[in-house]
Amino acid sequence: MIVYLMGPGRAQEHVRPRVVASWDGRDAGWQPPQVGEGEFDRDLGSLIRALRAPAMAAGLPEHDEEGKRGYVWHCSARVAGGDRVLSDAEWAEVARDLLHGAGVAARDDAGGPRWVAVRHADDHIHIAVVLVRQDTGRRFWPSHDYPKLRQAARDVEQRLGLSVTAPADGTAAKAPHRGEIEKARRQGRVPARVELARAVRAAAVGAGGLTEFLSAVRAAGYLVEVRRAPSGDPLGYKVARLGDVTAAGEPVFYSGSKLAPDLSLPRLLRGWESAGRGTEAVVPLDAARRRVEAARAVVGSARRGGTDGDAHGVASATLPVLTAVGEWSEDLRVAAERFDRAARSPRGVRGRDRAVAAGLRRVARQLVGQRRMLGVRDEPGAAAVALAVALSALVREIAAWQRDRGRPHQAVAASESADVLDRWVAARPAGDGPGRGGHGSAARRPQAQPRPDRAAQRPCTVPRG
Repeated sequence: MIVYLMGPGRAQEHVRPRVVASWDGRDAGWQPPQVGEGEFDRDLGSLIRALRAPAMAAGLPEHDEEGKRGYVWHCSARVAGGDRVLSDAEWAEVARDLLHGAGVAARDDAGGPRWVAVRHADDHIHIAVVLVRQDTGRRFWPSHDYPKLRQAARDVEQRLGLSVTAPADGTAAKAPHRGEIEKARRQGRVPARVELARAVRAAAVGAGGLTEFLSAVRAAGYLVEVRRAPSGDPLGYKVARLGDVTAAGEPVFYSGSKLAPDLSLPRLLRGWESAGRGTEAVVPLDAARRRVEAARAVVGSARRGGTDGDAHGVASATLPVLTAVGEWSEDLRVAAERFDRAARSPRGVRGRDRAVAAGLRRVARQLVGQRRMLGVRDEPGAAAVALAVALSALVREIAAWQRDRGRPHQAVAASESADVLDRWVAARPAGDGPGRGGHGSAARRPQAQPRPDRAAQRPCTVPRG
């Protein structure tokens, strides 16, 4: 790791790499000496030996043992694009704050682990720690270091006037790993994790249960297997795309929960059960729009002091509707993907799928089933545009509610989704607008309001043909 951090990088992207902080306070004193004329011609041996000394004294293996967790902890810390450039001294304090806050290396702990912070760009540093105490030689692994690290980072952001990021609330998407990204680039495809999440979510929205879901995934051209208990009850599932194999030729499977929290089998089963509570066989687009407006009223009520649990349920159920509408165009599919994080409840919070949220899930399922019959797959008509306008208003209400609750990432995700919906509406031909006396011009951007203006809304009919 030290060789990489102090070297040119994989694409010659490192510039003037230097040590800015260390375990013993020598900081820049540990900068490896120059041994040649090149920027990266430095003697790294003394720094590497010093960092590894406690591990060597404890008799730990020099190289990773197969199947054993290593003892090097690595963290990179980066400021946002619009933030100011920090000095080396400021980055040194940032490194100490992060290590102390994460419980990795406490300040003023002379017997703690050895670590070094390296800077090789204006906007970020890397911190490498050998997880072996100097006083006891005990190898350790910090507990819950990531949530603690996030809180420490937020404290740093506020102290230095940097862009404030959201807390670690468990709502971030499962990002593809570096290996997945590089493999996808070689193949000229999107990462498998991204493609599979799209396919699985689309299949789940249109399904009424596990059997339909599995059939839809297979019909879309993917491999899917179900894990069952001895009793035969389903416990989980995993999916893979054709041609994506390991070095041994085995399919690379991803479990639903590894694709996204809402795609785990228990979550899907609860969603299907919720959507199945209704009795109506068909929900026309104008009725679907009224369901969306009722959902917006629920979120508005939560903003005014109502029940947050119902608003969480509505936010979660809005994603399936956006996914279903995303079948109409690529732009609308993007709107659903942008909204993804806004649909997730923070860790420890569970939404309630009451009547309104359950109705949204039924709308989503029926939109998928009816889109060809209604003639809106390729040329959405007035009722479809009216539904998109109502969805934009609901999504903006969710953005405002998330912002009120101090969840900036969820609020931004919802706002970006609404922006995409608005652009799609604005691009519709004038004849496709909801009409005079309805929602106003198709290009009008709906704003989050405490409650929908019922007097200004007229029913829209389903376009024929």
